[in-house]
Amino acid sequence: MGDILTSPAGTQPFPHERVADLLRESVHAACCSRHVVDRTWVDHIAGCWPVAHLPAAPPSGRHVDATTHPLLRWYATTRSSAPQVLGRVPSAIAPPQMVEEWTAFARPFGITHQLALPLAMRGGIEAYVLSRPDDDYADADLELAGLVLPALGALFRQRAVLDGISAARYDPVRSLGLTERELAVLTLLGEGLTADAMARRLRTSPRTVHKHLEHLYRKLGVRDRLVAVQRAREAGLLAPPPEGEEPRHGPALQAVNSLPSCSKVRSARSSVGAPRRVSPTARTPT
Repeated sequence: MGDILTSPAGTQPFPHERVADLLRESVHAACCSRHVVDRTWVDHIAGCWPVAHLPAAPPSGRHVDATTHPLLRWYATTRSSAPQVLGRVPSAIAPPQMVEEWTAFARPFGITHQLALPLAMRGGIEAYVLSRPDDDYADADLELAGLVLPALGALFRQRAVLDGISAARYDPVRSLGLTERELAVLTLLGEGLTADAMARRLRTSPRTVHKHLEHLYRKLGVRDRLVAVQRAREAGLLAPPPEGEEPRHGPALQAVNSLPSCSKVRSARSSVGAPRRVSPTARTPT
């Protein structure tokens, strides 16, 4: 994951296969699949490693959803963002009949036990699912998944920020030597987010964001965020704001822009005259 964060921006797609292989090796799984579950909680397999270990579509023609899959039922009901093991879903959420039907459906594909790592919770869910046919997952496997998940989630947050960047914008990005993380921070900077908001969006700390901002300023040859955004737009690193729309610069700058200008303040002072001094011994008449 450190390699991904520090790699030059735009040099490689997200390494799902590499991540999947490492996850499989770590918990001794037979396969790792990436699932994208839509807002109606219908499951779609976006990738599987080894390739073709699982069918892209169920043989029955009916897509798996939260009414047939115990793990999907668990996440749809609890909205939990933590890893979960198929066999640990309570019967109050997944009745025994549902578990039996799912087991009968999945066993021919070598799926008896599953461990889900939810990467993004939106209307539905996006997750890696590790499957194996033999022994169930132990407490140590679930604990390891809990340790790995925050870092994986941070990488997915970063990828979500970069997904909307056009290919043409990567040429000036490469010429400046920006990393994937720096480009994500610059993109959010162009949206007017504060360092705290960027940290929440990227699942990192504000201190880390400030470090990335320092690197960005140095590479852009600027000293503050306003000039950085202007320079980045001129260089093609950031898309220009929509026509007729003023660029957003965050709450702090908006507050500054709402203050009266110095000339207005001076004009107001001259119109009312200098403030009258009041003697400290003066008494207010009753």
